[in-house]
Amino acid sequence: MTNNFDTAALIAETNATYEGMEQLLLTIDSNLWDKNPAENSWSVGQVMEHILKANSGLKSLFAENIGETNRPADEKVPVIKSVFLDFSTKLDAPGFIIPTEKTHDKQQQLDKMKALKDGTLQLIGSSDLSKTCMGFELPVFGYLTRLEWILFTLFHAQRHTNQIKNIITVINK
Repeated sequence: MTNNFDTAALIAETNATYEGMEQLLLTIDSNLWDKNPAENSWSVGQVMEHILKANSGLKSLFAENIGETNRPADEKVPVIKSVFLDFSTKLDAPGFIIPTEKTHDKQQQLDKMKALKDGTLQLIGSSDLSKTCMGFELPVFGYLTRLEWILFTLFHAQRHTNQIKNIITVINK
């Protein structure tokens, strides 16, 4: 199976996604980290908790129950991207990644996000991204390749970076 993905571009996208989010997060006063912009909305701390929960399982996903891929490794990327980067639609998170109502520590979450970025970069550099992860079937999308999982997490983070920008606009008024 031929793989038409560019590892250098994937590394650049990973760095840009997480560094862009970090720069945005650094603009938020710690006192506003857990301020909800509206009823039934998440605070920045809750968005970060959600991202960290959703994007932190890659290492174990990449290590267990891996299969050969009988399709292009990036086949599902366009549909994943179109779903996650369509900011006009609301997506509902599954229960196991819904954030709690607790107080969130800004620096701790920033540190965990940096570790998430570093772990993603390590996986990009050390994994055969064309293999399919059979340990978790994503609703709607099915089983994803390692490449698709990495891009899923990046698009997911980009979606929530946009959400955080919107939260900042409201809480700073």
